[in-house]
Amino acid sequence: MNTKTEALSIFLIENTSSFTADWLKQQDIRTGSHYSPDAPPEVMEKLKEQNGNYVKLVAQSLFQDEDEMRRCISDWTAQTAPERANSDTSLSEVTRNGGIFRSLILDYVEKFAEQSEHDITIKDLMIWVKKLNRTFDYVMETFTENFLEILLNRLSSQSNLINELSAPVITLTDEVGLLPIIGDIDTARAKSILETTLHQSTSTGISYLIIDLSGVVMVDTMVAHQIFQLIESLRLIGVKAILTGIRPEVAMTAVQLGLDFSEIHTENSLKRVIYTFARKLDISPA
Repeated sequence: MNTKTEALSIFLIENTSSFTADWLKQQDIRTGSHYSPDAPPEVMEKLKEQNGNYVKLVAQSLFQDEDEMRRCISDWTAQTAPERANSDTSLSEVTRNGGIFRSLILDYVEKFAEQSEHDITIKDLMIWVKKLNRTFDYVMETFTENFLEILLNRLSSQSNLINELSAPVITLTDEVGLLPIIGDIDTARAKSILETTLHQSTSTGISYLIIDLSGVVMVDTMVAHQIFQLIESLRLIGVKAILTGIRPEVAMTAVQLGLDFSEIHTENSLKRVIYTFARKLDISPA
């Protein structure tokens, strides 16, 4: 190992506390952020610990080969990215503070060059700066990748939950269920409705499912195809579907598109079909 590089690495590690203090002085108060000076004491202590470990990680990278540096950095960002993503810390704050950290590290390299007993040359400084920049660039690359993956997975889960909640099968009796569909239906939502409805219909053990379309303002060929597919799939699992609440404009559009609802049981209102089932099953409607 180069003696000068080893001395610089030791200098950075030995000055971890003062470095962290200098870094914290440059933080803005952003309530809720892990980087904010007003963060809870336990959060601040954790941040200081992480910052100290980060300094050591960067110091060690000065004498690591490329593969070893990447492995150590990947392990580090895989640990810290979830913690930042689970706080109110934004990616822009992470990027800003990464820039502050990089700038301070270079300041400390300059301090080392000024104080060192070694003969530090311009070439030495350029080698260190290039090495550090590669390390910091890889930190941001892997941190951003991990951070965004966490957020995208979270958005996907929330989207799936919203889609599931937007197509609930409401059990009216042991035999009859109601599926109210509201709003626009795109390909993704249509697929979600199909999967969720089949699962809920099977789990509840219903024999009839009323599909209420009174909240659907537009039907195109794709939507109609999905409705037909849903009805046919329900039939295959032993559930008879009944369409109700088809709005006049939707009916007109369906006719213009040449869509055939003749083989499907339809009713003109949800109230009427529920009343019919109430009489058939000898239930007193509220």
